[in-house]
Amino acid sequence: MSDSDDITTERLMERLSVYARGISMALSSLPIPIELPHGDGVSLIKDFMPAVIRAYEIVDEQPIPEEQQAVACTALLHWVAAAELVIAFAVSTAQHRADGALLNMMCGEPLLADLIEWLVDPEGGEHPQD
Repeated sequence: MSDSDDITTERLMERLSVYARGISMALSSLPIPIELPHGDGVSLIKDFMPAVIRAYEIVDEQPIPEEQQAVACTALLHWVAAAELVIAFAVSTAQHRADGALLNMMCGEPLLADLIEWLVDPEGGEHPQD
């Protein structure tokens, strides 16, 4: 792998990590909190990704409106797809994989921000705890 590829992988992993922190915040703020692995020894790929996939599978059981369930599922799926493409890029260095990872993050991050805004805005939407 060239220095340029190493830098690309590092930048993608940094952005993926920031996105992961947002996911952790959002899921822990749900009416039925979903806690994801966190801490210094947690690997985004080996530990965090399987937990996000599991959250994706069960988030539709949350007592929140269907629209917010769909937003959550989509934001999680974009993160998983981005993570898989980062791994694929690190192995193959095919530029389309790095581009695809970035595209997935660019699509998923605003959805995650919308979900977080909905979860923390007491005036926005109908919350089950209201």
